[in-house]
Amino acid sequence: MITTPEEFLSKLYLINSPNPPTIALMLPSNEKVYNVDLENRTIELPETLSVRKDQNAEFIYFKMDRYYDNMDMTDTVGLI
Repeated sequence: MITTPEEFLSKLYLINSPNPPTIALMLPSNEKVYNVDLENRTIELPETLSVRKDQNAEFIYFKMDRYYDNMDMTDTVGLI
């Protein structure tokens, strides 16, 4: 478990390096993971979302199938 901002930034650097780790970093480790169902076009979301330029924005973790309609979703960018 990451305990300091410096430790978090060092892990973030590893994620962005040329040889990134294969496991994602989730802080805190018990954060809720929301589901995206591409077949039914539904997205599970928290009750509230941040607005543009919000200084208190947080990460939202989600899970979805990697492939949809013969397309690898790792090559795409999701916008909500």
